[in-house]
Amino acid sequence: MKSTQSHIIRQAQDFARAVHEGDASGHDWWHVQRVTRIARILAHLEGANAYICELSAVLHDVADEKLNESKEAGYERARHWLKQAGVEASDQEHVLGIIGTMSFSGGTGSAMKTLEGQIVQDADRLDAMGVIGIARTFAYSGWKGQSMYDPSVPLREHMTLEEYRKGKSTAINHFSEKLLKLKDRMNTESAKLLAEGKHQSLELFLEAFDKEWAMGNEAYLRESPIHRGNVSRIHIAFDESTAGSLKIMLLSKPGEIVVTLGDNLMAGPLPNDHAFARSFSARKQWFEECYSTAHAEDRKLTMLQAAFAWLTWPQQMKETPCLIWAGDSAAEQLGLRRLLSLMPDHSEVRLVNATSVLHQQNPNQWFKGTFEMNANQLQHVLDAAEPVPLSLQEQAGYRADWERLLSEGGFLRVLQGDMLCTVPESYYDEEILKTVYRLEARHGFFKKSARVIGEVIGQGELTVSDFFIEYRIRHLIQRGALAYSGELDAMRHYSVSLVDTSSPKERWSHEQRLAKAAKLKSLLSEMMEMNLTETGFMEELRQLDAESLGLSELFGSDAIKGSMQTEIDHLLSTYEDHRIQRVSLMRSLEKALIQIDETAPKE
Repeated sequence: MKSTQSHIIRQAQDFARAVHEGDASGHDWWHVQRVTRIARILAHLEGANAYICELSAVLHDVADEKLNESKEAGYERARHWLKQAGVEASDQEHVLGIIGTMSFSGGTGSAMKTLEGQIVQDADRLDAMGVIGIARTFAYSGWKGQSMYDPSVPLREHMTLEEYRKGKSTAINHFSEKLLKLKDRMNTESAKLLAEGKHQSLELFLEAFDKEWAMGNEAYLRESPIHRGNVSRIHIAFDESTAGSLKIMLLSKPGEIVVTLGDNLMAGPLPNDHAFARSFSARKQWFEECYSTAHAEDRKLTMLQAAFAWLTWPQQMKETPCLIWAGDSAAEQLGLRRLLSLMPDHSEVRLVNATSVLHQQNPNQWFKGTFEMNANQLQHVLDAAEPVPLSLQEQAGYRADWERLLSEGGFLRVLQGDMLCTVPESYYDEEILKTVYRLEARHGFFKKSARVIGEVIGQGELTVSDFFIEYRIRHLIQRGALAYSGELDAMRHYSVSLVDTSSPKERWSHEQRLAKAAKLKSLLSEMMEMNLTETGFMEELRQLDAESLGLSELFGSDAIKGSMQTEIDHLLSTYEDHRIQRVSLMRSLEKALIQIDETAPKE
C-alpha cells in the first residue's frame, strides 16, 4: 500500500473513531475495527484491492442510515469526507458504491458489483454472527427500546425496508429475521467457511435460550421462540440417551419435538405427585444417605431438572398428539405409568415398545432398553410397526398399576416378565457376591469395585444404575460379607474381596450367610459344568481304541498300540471312581446350601 494511501487510512480511522466512539448500539469503534481487520485478511486471501477494502470497512457505518437522519444524509457525510481527504475520484466512487449498498436492509439490499464490495459486506456480516454477533444483537435491541423476547410479537417473514427499520421486533426475533440468513448470503469462499462455525454458535444459543424459556413454563408449546406453537406431535423419552437419538431422527421432521422426562425410578422412594414436596424430599434424602458422595452435586442437579420437567410438561401435553417411547426396561415402564397418571384420559397417545419390535424381527437381538438404540434403529422401529394407540381403558390400567406401586413403598423395582415388582434392596446382592467370586477376588486377592460393577450390570443385562450396585457393594462391606482396600468415596478408588469368616455360623450376618451361599453356588455351578464337559469327553474316549486311531500305520509297532490302549482303559476305570466322588461332593454342597437357607433369619 502506498504511503499516501496509508495516510488516508489513518485519517479515516481518526474520523470514524470520532463518529462511533460513544456508540451503544453495537456499531461502535470496536465493531469498525473488527470489520476492518477481517476485510483486510479476506482481501489478501481473495486477491482484492486491500486499500479499497480497508478504507470502505473503516467508513462503512459512517453512512449507515440507522445512525444518521437519513440514508442520503449519511451518504453525503461520507462523500464529503472522502473529497476533503484527497481520495482519488475513482476510489471515491468505488468506496461510496460499497458503503451505499452493503446493508442487509431486511434482505432487500442490492448485490455487490465488485470483489472489494463483496469482501467488505462479508466482513460486516461475519461480525453480525457468532458470539459477538449475539452480544451486538442485544445491545442494538436495548438501544432501540425493543424487548429481549415477547411471544406475542410475530416473526416478520417478508418485509419492506421501512418495515425492517421501524416495525416492532425483539432481539430473539432478529435471529430468524436476519442473523440465521447470513450464512447463505456470504459472497466469498473464505467467508462462507468462516460463517459455518459462527452460524452454529447462533443456533446453539437459540437452542439454549429456548431450553431455558421452557424451564417451568406451562405455556412453552405456544411461547417457544423456536417452535412458536407449530408442534404437531411430541415424542416422549425417559432418559437423555433416548432423547438424543430421537432428536437426530427428527431433524427432517419439523413440527415434531422431543420431551425428556428423566429420573430413573427403579431405585429410591417413588415420587408421589399428590404430595410432591414431601416425596421429593424423601427421595433426595434417600440418595444422599445411600449413594456415595462422588457426583452428588450432579445427581442433585439431575433430580432438580427432572422435577421441573415432570411438574410442567404433562399438563401442557394433554392437547397434543403424544408418542411415548417405553421399551422392556423397568425405568421406561415406570416412567410410562407415572406420565399417564399425570395426564389422564389423553385423547391421542400412542406407545412404542422399540425393544419388543426389534426382538420380534430378530430373536437373537435383545436390547436392555430404548436407550441402547441409535437414530436409525428408532426410525426402523417406526417404519416396521405402527405405534399402538392407548385406549382410555388401557390408560386407566397403567394409572392403577402406578397407584399399586406407590402403595407398596419400597426402594427397588424390577421388571419380571411383563410385571413391575417391588423387591428388597438386597435383590442383586447374591449376584454381586457371585460376580466377586467369579472374578477370583477371594483368599486375599482384590478386584476393583468398578470392574465388579461393570461385570454385574453387563453379565446380568441389568438396567439398574451403577450407583445402585455400588451402594449395595458398600452395604456388603459394612455387613462383613466383603473386605475392601482403598477409599470408599468413589467406586474407582477401592477394591473388594470375599471375606472368609471364621466365626460360628449362628453369628453370621445375613450378608455373610449370603456370601457363603454365593461361594457354594458358584463352586457347585463350576463343578456341574466341569462334570458335564468331562462326561461328554469320556464318552467319546470310550468309543475309541488304539486300532481305530490307526497307530500301527503311524508308528509301525504293536507295542506302542498296546501301551496306548492300556492307558485309555486305565483312564476310563479311574475316572469312574473320580466321577462318583465328584457327584457325592456335589450332593453334599446342595445339602449345605439347603441348610444355610433353612437356618438363615428372614430379612
